[in-house]
Amino acid sequence: MAEDQHYLDAYLADILPKMGLDFDTYGPYVTGADEEEDLDDIIDLLRASSESHSDDEKSWADFKQKIEKIRKEYIAEEEERKNLAALETERLKKESLQREIEIAKTNALEVEQRLEAKKLETMSADKLALLDKFGYEVDDEENEDEEAGVATNRDHAAKQSAEHSQKLRSNNNQPSKAQLRAETMKAKADKNAKKEERRKRAVKGERKR
Repeated sequence: MAEDQHYLDAYLADILPKMGLDFDTYGPYVTGADEEEDLDDIIDLLRASSESHSDDEKSWADFKQKIEKIRKEYIAEEEERKNLAALETERLKKESLQREIEIAKTNALEVEQRLEAKKLETMSADKLALLDKFGYEVDDEENEDEEAGVATNRDHAAKQSAEHSQKLRSNNNQPSKAQLRAETMKAKADKNAKKEERRKRAVKGERKR
């Protein structure tokens, strides 16, 4: 059916001449009827204008039934066509959106790769070595912290070693318990000896008198 052709034209072009009516004259009356009441009025007009079927009740009843059937079939087909068109539009929108998402992802990845390449170009040899060794970049501040930590640990170990040596030397200078006992006994013996000597001198003096 051509775009400018009405869905009833084919049927009307065939049936109207058979009922004694000119298609070009009376066809537009039928195609212009949108409701059942309008169709009844148009059929009365056609029937009054027909020279051969004005009194044929059955022919006009069949005519009306056929018109209504064709109309229902057309409306159903149009609904189906609209639904399919809506689904197709939705599918195209989804495909377009998916393409835009993929393009955005690709662009973002390219930007990230360019930034990474630029970063590697400006990165120092030391950082590149660390990146190759550990698989990640170590910041300058982190390097400084690690170096400071190593120096601090080294100083602390040296301090601990010096304190331990000093403690050992201090322990070596202090007398042992045995030495302390010996010195105590020696002092007591010296004291007793001096006391005995004084006693002897006192006795000897008494004898001289």
